[in-house]
Amino acid sequence: MTVPSSPQPQQPAGAGARDLSGRDVVVVGGTGNVGFFLVEGFARAGARVLVPSRSPQKAERLLARLSPEHRQSVVTFTGDIGTPEGAAGVQAQVRRLSEGLQAVAAAPAGWHQTPSMLQSGFGDFKAVMENSLYPHYLAAQTLLPMLSPDGSYTSINGPVGSMGAPGPGMGPMAVVSVAQNKLMQAIGVETGGRPRVNDLIMVAFLGPQGTRPGSRITGEQVGEYVAALAGPAGAAVHGQTLRLHEPAQIEAATGGDFSSY
Repeated sequence: MTVPSSPQPQQPAGAGARDLSGRDVVVVGGTGNVGFFLVEGFARAGARVLVPSRSPQKAERLLARLSPEHRQSVVTFTGDIGTPEGAAGVQAQVRRLSEGLQAVAAAPAGWHQTPSMLQSGFGDFKAVMENSLYPHYLAAQTLLPMLSPDGSYTSINGPVGSMGAPGPGMGPMAVVSVAQNKLMQAIGVETGGRPRVNDLIMVAFLGPQGTRPGSRITGEQVGEYVAALAGPAGAAVHGQTLRLHEPAQIEAATGGDFSSY
């Protein structure tokens, strides 16, 4: 576990809309390709970022990718949100580290591709659900009760479930994407906006080395948008399916406008 000192990072112009100074947030999947930019975005907004990871090596790699300034804002610890037992352990760790959470961003799922929905077999389909959908349920069940009533929970989704009939190899992840979206909608109805719950469909292509060529949205912009959604700019946004696909949406979001999606 890496415990930072209390940082006071310098905020860029316009950061007040996503100001999370002195607040604690959790990023589930923070060592992944998308998670790195979520961690960086929250750190840039002044938050202290708690990141569970099954792999100490991946946690160290995350810290190594961050600037020294932002690295001071990140606390990593060993934890597995993918099983009920592991999720309970993550909850205990977060309770020990934090007196209260302001935001959670959940991006625990990776990509899975198979040539055929029918021929791959039940075992393959079951594995996709267990590895890509169940962690979203466990993350919400575990961390939502720990959020401040005015806090924010953002589920990170992909576009494959909203693109019409899925192409070859995309079927399992399309099912996960649609199910995840409905899961977040159902949970949002239950919270009634206290805390806020939103599902973000991210149309960006991010890899281990950063933003992939051809992506209209950069990883840094994704982090900025999610931090704005969790901060003062997003205070009225709840129960929404947000589709982030244009650079102009990031500037609008920092001004409190999340309507263009």
